[in-house]
Amino acid sequence: MEFEEVYKKERATRKFTNRKVMERLLTKIVKEAQQSPSLLNSQPWRAYAVTGESLENIKKEFKENIDNKVDPKEDFASMLSLDWDTFPSQNMAVMGASQTYFFSNRINLFAEANAEMFNAPAIIYLTIPKKSPAWSVFDLGIFAQSIMLIAINNGLSVMPAHSLVSYPDIVRKYAGISENESVGMAIAIGYKDNNAEVNDDKFIPDRVPFEKIFKLSK
Repeated sequence: MEFEEVYKKERATRKFTNRKVMERLLTKIVKEAQQSPSLLNSQPWRAYAVTGESLENIKKEFKENIDNKVDPKEDFASMLSLDWDTFPSQNMAVMGASQTYFFSNRINLFAEANAEMFNAPAIIYLTIPKKSPAWSVFDLGIFAQSIMLIAINNGLSVMPAHSLVSYPDIVRKYAGISENESVGMAIAIGYKDNNAEVNDDKFIPDRVPFEKIFKLSK
């Protein structure tokens, strides 16, 4: 695809079909994403693609924790502060209002999709060493964006979701991730279910007015 087309197709997919993603395609996506830049070429990231029985086990145990109201224990918990600055707080307030409109009579659909990990046939978990500077988190974000754009360019849809890393110990068990690594991000990958109401493309969140985020100095 042309880059502009790929970029415009980057949307959160809340439910995938049962169609499997070929292993060689997952490998191709991550390999191409390795070209992402990083501080001093540190390349701190590692990617763990999980499918099949291993993913089903993760989904099952996550669902049990959700049903039993087990508190999340994210590896990035210390970075997930709710003490937001005024500017992003205002943006989230606007977003919250628009979400209320979009999810009118659909909140249960989203909750169900979220609890089932969006029916994703594959999830790529991204880690960095626990002994990492803050810059490595920035690098991991670049790597994640590369993965998503490359996946879209290959005809797939994506869902980066905080909920996918809520219980990192479960992920470690089935993905073979070391205790020395922080499970920081995860991207669900698959083929979009166009018949799912929760995937309504009519809802596109508004962007912050450009003049509020951009300044040119000469």
